[in-house]
Amino acid sequence: MPKREKSKRLQVVITEKQDSLLTKTAYQLSNPERLVSKSEVVRLGIEMLNRAVEQGELDPKLLAALAADTPEEG
Repeated sequence: MPKREKSKRLQVVITEKQDSLLTKTAYQLSNPERLVSKSEVVRLGIEMLNRAVEQGELDPKLLAALAADTPEEG
């Protein structure tokens, strides 16, 4: 049996809009045979973002949008 990859739990604060986008994306990626969770959407997003950064293809507008939507800590 293959070893299970170690994982870490991350807690983040997101806006209602970001949660809505997660839900919408999970729904759009799902089908009757396979439901996609919001956690899976987040993991996929991490992989896609990393690939874009490594390949120099990150749209600067994306970072600006992210900064504008980030809730205040504290």
